[in-house]
Parts: sequence; C-alpha cells; structure tokens
Amino acid sequence: MCLWKNWSIQLFVLLGLIFQIILAVLGSRRKISSAKTIRFVIWASYPLGSYISTHALGKLTSVSLNKSEEEYDTELIVLLAPLTLLLLGNPDSITAYSMEDNWLGWRRVLNLIVTFPFVVWILVRSWKTSIRMILYFPMFVAGIIEYGETIWALYSAYDESTNMTPVTPGDFNEEKEMFFALLTRMNCQKVIPDQEIYFEAYYWFDCLKPHLLGRLKHPFFKLDRRCPINQYSPEDVFLITEMELGFTYGVLYTKAPVLYTKLGITLRVISYFNLLLTLGGFMGLFFDKFLRDPYVIYMFGLLIGVVLRETYQLLKLFNSDWVIIKITNHLENPMVLKFLQFLVKRSLKKERRSNRIWQFNFLDFCLSEKQPWHFKILKLFGKAEKFKRYWLKKSMQIPKYVKELLVKDMKKFEIKRDYRPFTKRGQWSLGAHESLDKLEWSIEMTFDRSIIIWHIATHVCYHSCHKNSNNKETSKLISDHMMFLLVHPQILSLTTAEITYHHTYTKLKTFLNKFAKENILKVLLAPDPGQECNSFEAVITKGWNVLEEARTLARELKSTKDTWQLVSSIWVGMLCFAAYNCQQYQHAKLLRQGGDIITHDAAFNE
Repeated sequence: MCLWKNWSIQLFVLLGLIFQIILAVLGSRRKISSAKTIRFVIWASYPLGSYISTHALGKLTSVSLNKSEEEYDTELIVLLAPLTLLLLGNPDSITAYSMEDNWLGWRRVLNLIVTFPFVVWILVRSWKTSIRMILYFPMFVAGIIEYGETIWALYSAYDESTNMTPVTPGDFNEEKEMFFALLTRMNCQKVIPDQEIYFEAYYWFDCLKPHLLGRLKHPFFKLDRRCPINQYSPEDVFLITEMELGFTYGVLYTKAPVLYTKLGITLRVISYFNLLLTLGGFMGLFFDKFLRDPYVIYMFGLLIGVVLRETYQLLKLFNSDWVIIKITNHLENPMVLKFLQFLVKRSLKKERRSNRIWQFNFLDFCLSEKQPWHFKILKLFGKAEKFKRYWLKKSMQIPKYVKELLVKDMKKFEIKRDYRPFTKRGQWSLGAHESLDKLEWSIEMTFDRSIIIWHIATHVCYHSCHKNSNNKETSKLISDHMMFLLVHPQILSLTTAEITYHHTYTKLKTFLNKFAKENILKVLLAPDPGQECNSFEAVITKGWNVLEEARTLARELKSTKDTWQLVSSIWVGMLCFAAYNCQQYQHAKLLRQGGDIITHDAAFNE
C-alpha cells in the first residue's frame, strides 16, 4: 500500500505518456491500413490516454505537500501537473478518433476551462521560494499550446463540416486564379518533376472540399474541376485522388489545418523550445542526484519520453504533402528548392491508402462449412450468422488493370451525365452494348435486389466461362466488393438491404443444400431451379423469385456479345452510383479505416 501511495500518480502519468506515444506513432497508420489489430490499439489508446491523464491530475489535487526548502519531492510531483496538461492535448496524428469527436469540440473547450484552473491551483498551492520552481513555467506554456492546438483543430473541423455559407462564382474564380498562378509559376521554373500532381490534388481538394457540406456538389466547382483529367494516366488519377483524400483526412482527424499555418508553426517551435528548456533546466538542477534518487530518475525518463515524442512529431510535420504545397512560394531560396525536390521524390514512394479491396462472395458464404470454435456460443445469442459474415470476408490487392478499367469507364460516365447527379446505375452501359431492352429489368428494381441478382449471375458466368480477360477479373472483383458493401448496409444507406439479404440467404442456402457443390453451376443454369414460397415472407420480398431472376440474367449474359465488357461496365456503373449516393459521413468514416475504392470513386465523381 505504501508503494502504491508513493508511486500511483507517477504510474498514471507514465501510462498516459505511453498511450500518447502509441497514438503519435500509430495514429496516422489507420488511413493506410485496415488491420484490425492497429484499429483496436488506437481505439483503446485514444480514450484511455485521456482518462488516465485526467485521473492523474485529479490525484495531484489531493496530494500532501511538503514546502520545506531542503525537500524537492514536492517540485517533482507538482511538475507532473503541467506535464499532464500537455498529455491531454492529443498527438498531431489524431485529434479526433471519429467524426463525432469533431462535433464535441466545444465540450473539449469546456474541459480546458475546467482543467486550466486546477493546474494553476496545484502550482499555486505548492509554491515556495526555490530556483527549482522555474521548471514549471516552460512546461506549463508547452502544455497550454499543445491542448490549445487540439481544441483549435477540433473546432476547425467542426466549423468546416457544418458550414453552410452560400458559394458564389466569385469564390470559385478567386480560388481558381490562385491555383493557376502557383501552377504557372511552377511550370515556368520546370525544376521539380511530378510536382504538378500535388497541385492538381490540392486543387481538387480545395475547390470541392468533400468535408464541407455547404460546397459539396456545387455547380460552380464542378464545371472546371475535372477538365485536365484526360492528360493523366489511370495510376496518376488514383494517386491524385489518394492525395486529395489525404488532405481531407488531415482536416477531419489531425492537426494539419492548424500546424500548416504561420501561427501553428510558430506555436509548435515555441512549445518544442519550452520542452527543451525544461529538460535542460532539470538536468542542470538535479544533475548530482541522477543516480541516487528514484524520483529524479523517473522524472528524467519522463521528460526524455516527452521530448522524443515531440521530436518525432516535428520530423513527421515536415514529411507531408501539405509542406509541398505550402512552401512553393519560396522556391527562390536554393535550400528550400533542394529540400522540396527531396521531399517530392520521397513522398511519391510512400504508402497513402491500403490499396486493397474487400471481398464477400455470397454463394461461397452459403456453401461454407467453416465455423470458428466460438460459433456455437454465438448461435445461442442469435449472432452466429452475422459474425460469420465478417469472419469470411477477405481483402485483395487492387490490380493495375482494375484501376485502368475503372478510370476508363468513369470518364465515359462523366461525359454522359454532364455534371448532373449520378442517377443511372447501368442504363448507359446497356445502351452502349445494345442490351437495354432485354436487360433493363435487372437494373430498374431496387438497388439491393439488383446487386444480389447481378452478383449471382456474375458468379455463375465467371465459373462457367474459361476464357481469361481483365474485364472478367474486374467484374468478379467489383461484384464481390459490392456484395461486401451490401452486407454493411450503413455504407450504402439502404433501408431494406438487411431484409433483402436475409431473404436471399434463407432461400439460397435452402436451395443449395439440396445439391452437391460440383453440380451447383449446372443447377443454377437449368431452365427452372425453382423456389419454395413462404407465407411468412416480409412484404418487400414477398413474391420475389431471386433464383429465377438470377438464372434468367445469367442466361441472357452468356448469350450477349462482349459479355465481360458489358458486365464490368455495369459493375463500375453500380459502384459509381453507390459512391455518389453514399452519405458523406460514411465516406469520412471509411477514410480512417484504410480507405475504400467507393470513396475514391466518390472523390472522382463529385
């Protein structure tokens, strides 16, 4: 008990620092990785770091103080108060775990208003005439700056995501002139290859700003935004889109909109200088006690950890696409020019998104007999089937040919829709392949039904066709991804998706269990696979013969000329339709989960 009483506060502060270091290192990883382990660690560290630091600050208010001139234990314990304030300001890489944290920005302001007097009271309460007290001031300044930057960033994201200010043509013209002035200046110098890609990405981001609800889909910004897109290769188009989404992620979830300003840089330098001043002062005042007093050793290690965290963040600060944009106005300086050349070359090689696509094959799911050890336990609570959905999903690397076909078809759709809302999900493709009359029925039904029957038909055609082609593989890849999105109905914002899915799962599983796996394709291509009627069906699925419709569609597709060109184009159209009509909140959520190809499509088609 005596050990806990003497070291409990120090333990809480140490744990708070460890969680903050984890967030500083892994916080930015979630935009390029969908790994569950990383997401879990960040999910746990984000609230625990704040909770433990707040708890430590609370215990500091009740600690017994010794104001003896000879004793320095009080100074060491109370120095933890401003240090805890610094830890309560989140790392640069993660100011908000989710969009909801941005909406609670004003609550963080209230927390600061409450926390600040407590820290001041702890310092005043322990005040005594000692030279060691000077360590409080630089640490206190650094803590106020760190916490203030977090609130500033949260408020900035909240203010932009709720801004409904009307947009005028003058706003667009002003931003356009600024962009082309910088671009012209850069082209005249011709000293940094590929820098134009960064400007194009920032232009897409700055003109449309997908996180600004007031400017989203505004006609003034859509008219000119994609004009030069034809000059880029599909790989460059995806790279530009990834950069655009990176800027958006930075605004929504990090301190980027604060740090990459003159005031932000100035505050960061002041904060870092104050931390170095605290560390240097501590080493000078307690140098003779380093190897003798465990409190001194602990405090020295803690300060080293804080300084190392800030050093890491400072280095990461200059390794960003934001820097490439912000320092372009200073290219006349040879040192800046060399640094920019190095930065562009390095930046082009770094990973920006997960570049993976989630897959869920409905027929394989129905036929799968794999069951994890805890499946029977979940079955008792009615969660087995839902868990199995998530358990059997998989992800694949997005091949280059898929990106090429996506960009090719999206450019065609962009011309067809002429900047109007994306309301078509296959009519343009059917019309181009002269199949509108015989297949229009399959895309005029509700979107969830259409996805299911096209998914089953694509599966049947894929495994019954032995000729390989990029269109065939792309069709299968997007088909399985659209089915993955359907089993996550909140992404597609389909109110009937869950009911439609369960109806199809029940019918399909009952039907497939009657046959051996090797005969499934033959049965699905048979004249009439049949389907039992159920008087207890939901109203929205009553009378829907999913097997018959999927069989009819598969037969029609197999008899169509250029089958896989048509199927791949239909699936791209469905993906674009889903991306355009997906809620912006869901796109923002996907950004912090490694990204998704549906968000890329949305950024391209806005």
